[in-house]
Amino acid sequence: MTWLCDGSLEGFLCALYESFRLRRLPERLTRDRSTIDLFEEVYDIHTDDETAAKMMAHLRVQLAPDTLRRILHTTLCDDAAYERELLLYTRLALRDDKALHDLSQPVVFAIEGYEKRLMRVVHRMYGFVRFEMLEDSSLYARIAPPCNVLPLIGRHFAKRMEGERFIIHDTSRNLILVWDTVNLAVHPILEASAPILHAEEQRYRGLWKSFFESVAIEERKNYKAQRNFVPLLYREYMSEFA
Repeated sequence: MTWLCDGSLEGFLCALYESFRLRRLPERLTRDRSTIDLFEEVYDIHTDDETAAKMMAHLRVQLAPDTLRRILHTTLCDDAAYERELLLYTRLALRDDKALHDLSQPVVFAIEGYEKRLMRVVHRMYGFVRFEMLEDSSLYARIAPPCNVLPLIGRHFAKRMEGERFIIHDTSRNLILVWDTVNLAVHPILEASAPILHAEEQRYRGLWKSFFESVAIEERKNYKAQRNFVPLLYREYMSEFA
């Protein structure tokens, strides 16, 4: 049987609860309805916030902090079909946490791989996010990373720009990260209009681009190496490549 969840952390926790309640494992756990065949038997997991909260409270008591962190990080890898592997990993962690050190187990190897990939994207975002000044002097940046990194990059920028108000907009997920110099929060949005930039923003862009070009050494240009350090995936919203 295929189990269908909504792809959220709460949806996964409800699927984990159902796995224990029914005492069975699904042949497939997915959030992608388009991959389900016409005659495939499907069990639709209802996402219930109360059930998810109870399951999370149980995990906090039973699991080591590093294990719980790895589970939460994996749910942010929303470009991968991680659900069934994470279900098996979580059940293994609750049954025998010592087995999580055995990388020869496929689910352990897979989940650690998801987390490492997520943290690579987070590290890249620290250097690749480009802010623009809006008309109210707050800062605005657009990103479209392969993973949902907004919950992980906020503290870094809030610490570095403690006195600045900023918004980081994940355009591929319709999420925004907001820092108002006091509170840091992620919010979903239905749609976003084009931001109104500060009158000085174009001048700042020009200065940054001039710096970017002036430090380059014409005779040592190596576009292959440049793509290794700054992959094309991240250049869409970087002002120096505009």
